[in-house]
Amino acid sequence: MVYLFMQASVEDFDKWQKALKDFMPILNQMGSTNTSVYQEIGSPKNVTVIHEFPSKEKAEAFVNSTELHDSRKEAEVIGTPKIWYTEKL
Repeated sequence: MVYLFMQASVEDFDKWQKALKDFMPILNQMGSTNTSVYQEIGSPKNVTVIHEFPSKEKAEAFVNSTELHDSRKEAEVIGTPKIWYTEKL
C-alpha cells in the first residue's frame, strides 16, 4: 500500500471540504482505497490529506490528473500542495 500525503493551504475550509466530498467518487475510480483529512490546530486553513493507493503508479496518475487540478481550482487551494509518497513499514 502506498500513502500519498498532500499538504496545502485553502482559502475557505468549508468550501474545500465540500469540493473534496464531491470529488470522492472520482478519487475512488482512480484507485484510492481510503482518505483521511487533518486540519492544523490553530490554523484551520492548513490541511493535510492522506490517500491510500495500491501502487505508486496509481497515486502518481491521480496527482497528475486533470480532474485533480480542476478540483483544486474549484476548492480554492492556495499555491501548489506539498506532496510526498510513503510506504508503511
